[in-house]
Amino acid sequence: MRALVIIYLFVAASYATTLPLGKGPDETAHVRYIEFLAREHRLPVFNAAHPDPDYEFHQPPLYYVVCLPAYLLARGGEAGERAARFLTLVLSLPLIYLTFGLGRRLAPDDSWVAVAAAGVVAFLPAQLSVVTTVGNDALTEVLCAGVLVLLVGYVAAAARRRAGELQAAPSARTMIAVGVLIGLAMLTKSIAVLLFPVAWLGALFAARDSEGVRWRQAFGHAATATAVALVICGWWVARNQMLYGDPLAQKAFLRAFVGLRPSPQSFMEQYHLTSVPSYIGQVIIWTMASATGVFGPVHGNRFAFFPYYMYFTTGLIAVAAALGFARYLGRTKLAEWQRQSWWLSGAFALLLLASFVRFNLAFFQAQARYLFPVLPAAAVAFSIGFAALFPVGWRRAILMAATALLAALAFVGLYLWIAPQFITSL
Repeated sequence: MRALVIIYLFVAASYATTLPLGKGPDETAHVRYIEFLAREHRLPVFNAAHPDPDYEFHQPPLYYVVCLPAYLLARGGEAGERAARFLTLVLSLPLIYLTFGLGRRLAPDDSWVAVAAAGVVAFLPAQLSVVTTVGNDALTEVLCAGVLVLLVGYVAAAARRRAGELQAAPSARTMIAVGVLIGLAMLTKSIAVLLFPVAWLGALFAARDSEGVRWRQAFGHAATATAVALVICGWWVARNQMLYGDPLAQKAFLRAFVGLRPSPQSFMEQYHLTSVPSYIGQVIIWTMASATGVFGPVHGNRFAFFPYYMYFTTGLIAVAAALGFARYLGRTKLAEWQRQSWWLSGAFALLLLASFVRFNLAFFQAQARYLFPVLPAAAVAFSIGFAALFPVGWRRAILMAATALLAALAFVGLYLWIAPQFITSL
């Protein structure tokens, strides 16, 4: 892990210094939020009537407040944006360790799965373009991963109690910590609201035993996590309700987004698509490509792409790993808590996917980064599934080779920014 982290820091620092300023996902709008805090010393109010260029002003404030000291110390401007980039990079570092920890818990018999999963999170080019530019996605992913790691440990402790290895029931202290992280995540990005049902499901799993469900424990622990989270983020939810008539400010944002981003209808007209299935196909294709890496816009409305055969190859590998993971789930004798843990991760993934589909039914936003809050669990599943395709004796070498190839792909992604032959109009 130490070598992996050192290589990650080198690659990520290369991205942070090489990517043109303002070219990360919505980076200019995120920087404007920090600039507003530095100039006005108060939280911004989102103006739905005139959202551009301040269309991120509806976002919760935690990430921007954390970045503010670095921005001020660098005296703002381009130097301040660079400082915020490097702080975001530092904030992303725990995600690698959390992914490793999640892999060690979900696949305790194979430590190399955890290392490979951490490598996916570290070197996936699409992820690097997110965590090395100014934006609140990196901190959101860290907090979401922390919730999943705590919940997996929580249901595992409950299983140990049922097996007689522990005398006491799972402590509510874990759910207090879960609530703290959910509250902080809600102050970072509103998508974190999807963590609430995942925490409730975890409380339900932990309260099950041979006699049924201990409903008092389940409700008590779920209520504890919810109450703690609301104590932390409730003021922000109340502020949104008073300002926008919406606790998450999403309705105001979606109304303002009209005209800023292409609607399904305008996208279909521009690319001569004649049916809803053809639009859905384009969303799927773009999402799969952006999961590997689509960079920019670099110049105007132009993006940098990998050669198409690389998307085809990574897509085939992902499908093969998914089949391998399905076979792993079907053939491996997993402990009850392991299956429950995968249910928790799967529930979070489905909730994110539903939110993603809803967004793309309103606007064309086929960016896989919206699904990245579940990337650590997906990386563990990918590593397990990919390793399952090979004989047991080969798996360690295969996983390490795959991690090395992904690190090389990260450098290729960096090259795309300065290689005009790969830049194409949207």
